[in-house]
Amino acid sequence: MQSDTVDFGFIYHEKKQEQLYNMMIEQFSHLSKTKNIKLVLFTLDHLDLEELVVTGTLITGDQISQGRCKVPAYIYNFALHSTADKIDKMRNLRKMEAITVINPVNRFIQGIIFEMLTSCPSFQPYLLPSTSFTPSTLSDYAHKYDTFFLLPDHSFHPPKAVVIKKIHNNDYMIYIGQNGQLRKKDDIVSYIKKMINKKKYLLFKGIEFLRMGNDPLETKIFLQRSEKGEWSITDLAVKKGIFSRKELSHSKSIGAICDLISQVNEDQLSDVSIQICRFLDYYIPFIGSYTFDFIFDENNCPYLIHVSGFEQDQTFFQLLDVDTQLRLLNNTFHYLYNLMNNYVTKRVQ
Repeated sequence: MQSDTVDFGFIYHEKKQEQLYNMMIEQFSHLSKTKNIKLVLFTLDHLDLEELVVTGTLITGDQISQGRCKVPAYIYNFALHSTADKIDKMRNLRKMEAITVINPVNRFIQGIIFEMLTSCPSFQPYLLPSTSFTPSTLSDYAHKYDTFFLLPDHSFHPPKAVVIKKIHNNDYMIYIGQNGQLRKKDDIVSYIKKMINKKKYLLFKGIEFLRMGNDPLETKIFLQRSEKGEWSITDLAVKKGIFSRKELSHSKSIGAICDLISQVNEDQLSDVSIQICRFLDYYIPFIGSYTFDFIFDENNCPYLIHVSGFEQDQTFFQLLDVDTQLRLLNNTFHYLYNLMNNYVTKRVQ
């Protein structure tokens, strides 16, 4: 069977990114027509690495159809792949010559990320002391700090933090969101070991939170490569979620969030986020999108608490305003378009 040739493609998750898929059809149809580009939207289930073809939604301007095409030379991955077969397929795809995959991963092992960042002195003011959880490190943190946090080292879902606070008689309150559990000091290690059930977690030194209402203030920063490949901030969202059971989020400009945290220089948060992206470029190639979660202490100092790739939470994505959603898509399209044109220009030269 003859297969069409397209310029580039986008991988999405069929069940978890339905809204994203619908927006891609509409927006990429417009961009395809404007830039005279052929593209395909597909899932890993419909990628055949032996034949080097994909079956998916073909977009050529206003013409949208289901069909088969050759694997494009430039691919942007939106999806998080959790099963062994899909992880292997993505690994094999990105190893192929003449194929460039942007965002080959959208989930990172947090311990490795924070170990990298800790090695750079300029990031120290924005990082809490952290270490991998073991009974020994837990005992050490319990001795050093009155409050400390537990977060998953890696997770396929938005992470939930455990807050552990020392109270009278050196006993502890353990909080997950608004729910608290009192534990005796001699029981804390065995209780937490049972709670995390052999999963890998990170320990962070705790802080007293800056709060939005009754819950800790959190922010999520969306970073993407621009058309020229430079890191820039697409948007910043004020939210709850990691340290609160409540899910509340809404898009804010960096200037607007400073109305809530008035002592934070609005350039501080964006500058350090972009510096972190540039630093991670040396260790993790071919990443086109990051999302950073920050929390704030009572003195309004921001601390990075979680690093992930392109936003996977469809509920959260829906809460972003339409302009932000479109910017996220437009940036991905123009970045691939620029990569393709740069390659063609170099070959001509």
